[in-house]
Amino acid sequence: MQLNIRQVEAFRAVITLGSMTKAAKLLGISQPAVSRLMTDFQQTVGFKLFRRLRNGIEPTDDARRLCEQVDRLFVGLEELGQQVQAIKNLTTGTVSIAAMGLYANGVLPDIIARFRLHHPGVAVRLDSLPQDRVAEWVASGRSDIGFATLPISNASIPVQELLRRPVLCVFPAGHELESHDIIGAEDLARQSFISFPRGTPFRFEIDTLFQRRNVSRVMMIEATTHEAVCNLVAAGLGVSIVSPFSPHLRRNPLLEYRPFVPAMPVSLGLIADRESLTNAARTFHDFVADHFAHPSTPDDLHAKISAIDSALQSS
Repeated sequence: MQLNIRQVEAFRAVITLGSMTKAAKLLGISQPAVSRLMTDFQQTVGFKLFRRLRNGIEPTDDARRLCEQVDRLFVGLEELGQQVQAIKNLTTGTVSIAAMGLYANGVLPDIIARFRLHHPGVAVRLDSLPQDRVAEWVASGRSDIGFATLPISNASIPVQELLRRPVLCVFPAGHELESHDIIGAEDLARQSFISFPRGTPFRFEIDTLFQRRNVSRVMMIEATTHEAVCNLVAAGLGVSIVSPFSPHLRRNPLLEYRPFVPAMPVSLGLIADRESLTNAARTFHDFVADHFAHPSTPDDLHAKISAIDSALQSS
């Protein structure tokens, strides 16, 4: 049995208002049209719905029981409509983000905080992952959006470059390199150098550069994260080259940094298939893209990095 929603709507109005005439006025149709709807609905359900009285109609006990179920149906439809509006107006929703630790601990917390000021009803989940896992999580649907250093090996996922900045040489405060405005590969000859692990793209690029310039470093210490590298440098164990997006540069007063030449750009990428995102995730995607396209007043670190970038491009 397939019920006609127009018949059900009219049935509910007649029961609630106690009159086909009043129901017709509420529904914006004629009284004969309501009468026909009730006749058809009675044939559909297969039992008597109304008893005719001198001054109108009276619902049967079966009709009253049926109306209780109909009321529950319409309450559910109203709640569904409210949920649709909540999703549309971003008073509800979830955004799941996968990001390299460098960005999960760096630029993203401030961006997420600004986003939630505008959309406090949207929940956010942030997972910190290695670079290759970020793309994997987005491709598999475990995360809506990913943030990782480019390039990304999984070419099936749309990738947008948000920002590109040159790497920095970091060293302990008071180090002899502090007198340099710009640090070249030759300035790090025979310096104790704190490296990232072998096999990582960042380590490969750095080692290749020094090999081409025939510059030897003292390679005795490795660390897997920018935080660990910066902490080891701050402890006086050596110097290093790090991403300009590392939040630990601005958090540690024991560190100093300078632009490194030849310039090695690091690109922050946004990984997502925008068209398949939920309304909440798509809004966050566009918020991030707009944030980097039209940045607000940068903090001291990013202001310095922007100046470094401009200086390197003009040199």
